[in-house]
Amino acid sequence: MKSRTPKKIIAILLSFLLIISSAGLNAFADEENTSEIKQSTTETTTEKKVTKEEAQKTLEDQRKDLEKKLKESEKLLAGFKEDAKVTEEYINALDEKIGYINEELNVLDKQIASAQEKIKELNKQIKPLEKELKGLEKEYEEAKKEFDKLNDEFNSTYNAYCMRIRAVYISGGTSILAALLTSKDLAQFINRIEMIRAVSRSDAKLLKRVNAKMEQIITRQDGLNAKKAEVLKAQKELSAKKKESEKQQQSVESKQEEIASKKISLAESRAQSDSLFAEYTAKTQLYTEFRNEDEELVKSVNNEIDALLSGLKAPDEVTTAADAEHDPNKVQKPESDGSNLYSRSNAVLNLTYPAPGHYGVSQVFGHYRNGRAHTGIDFPCPTGSKIVAAQKGIVIKVKRLNYSYGYYIMVYHGTDASGRKIVTLYAHNSSILVSVGQSVKKGEQIAKSGSTGNSTGPHCHFEVIINGAKVNPKNYLSK
Repeated sequence: MKSRTPKKIIAILLSFLLIISSAGLNAFADEENTSEIKQSTTETTTEKKVTKEEAQKTLEDQRKDLEKKLKESEKLLAGFKEDAKVTEEYINALDEKIGYINEELNVLDKQIASAQEKIKELNKQIKPLEKELKGLEKEYEEAKKEFDKLNDEFNSTYNAYCMRIRAVYISGGTSILAALLTSKDLAQFINRIEMIRAVSRSDAKLLKRVNAKMEQIITRQDGLNAKKAEVLKAQKELSAKKKESEKQQQSVESKQEEIASKKISLAESRAQSDSLFAEYTAKTQLYTEFRNEDEELVKSVNNEIDALLSGLKAPDEVTTAADAEHDPNKVQKPESDGSNLYSRSNAVLNLTYPAPGHYGVSQVFGHYRNGRAHTGIDFPCPTGSKIVAAQKGIVIKVKRLNYSYGYYIMVYHGTDASGRKIVTLYAHNSSILVSVGQSVKKGEQIAKSGSTGNSTGPHCHFEVIINGAKVNPKNYLSK
């Protein structure tokens, strides 16, 4: 086998050193080894079921931990001198603080949602309890009226009986005997006996009525006491539910006040971070994106891109998918010789740098200290620099925004050997030179670099998307 010449070996070494040095220009990302970032914000995780009480305790523990980290972060920031604030270290520490505040806001939102759900459940329980209590109170009032009426009847009967007993007592037992003995004749004697018997029977009936009324009162008293106990129990339960609901409502209001306060702190920290970051990147010429972009705008852009990517078809499925802003019929079909798109070939993964001659990296793929994802690689380059297609393919999206990616392009390149769909994205351009449906060759100019959208200065933000997941482009780039 023929040995390599010294010149070739030197050239290889120089190329290797250039790659290392360009990677070393990054000063901002924490996790360069992140393999991929899903485009979609939804994730499915398998978790064991936990009770609401356990979930609330977990959230409270998270808050305590975040508060501790936040205090440590603020202590660290306070240790920087004024002239050391326009530095990578200070900006990273500030972004870390922003990340903790963001996490704490998420925890607070979850706690509020949990409390509001509990209030909702309690209110569902309170309404039927109020109705039940109202019914019980009505039943109790009716029972009490009946009891009072019965009690009056008893008192009347009892008083009559007492009067009769008193009369008998006053008259004495001899009066009956005297009445019999003083009878003039047998007829009168018999009549008086019958009268005495009638009075005795009347007395017995009266006594019986007194006893019956007494038994009724005792029975009704027991029932009334039971009904009263039901009312008191319902009142106690209702009161407890209302107190818990009020407690949860106070918790919601307290946490909403905390959120308002923390959002003010967050806005101030973000503004300071962006200002210092703009100053830092201007001084170092390591232009990239601001890290504190509006989440709703980012979500909107990502959703639109997700919708486009989900409609892509493999080259062997006859045609590519078009996005909603143009006529699907205008999208070119891949030619039979495969000149437009790759079909099940790993050659598609051999990508060229998107900004020829500009290989320095200002921001690698991964996550910032504040927790946000950076889904591509940033190559600083002067405004108007040539931006080229990293591989042959078909332009599937052209968008001009004044936020997020700014003026950006997406190119579909076909599928790799595993059948995965490969797409690249080029952002923050000053002008776009291609249109949707247009075929492009590898290395063909498609735009001019710029600083449109969320950008601190002119650079090319480059992304590689495989089957909808944003992966680290450095693994696929070569000159």
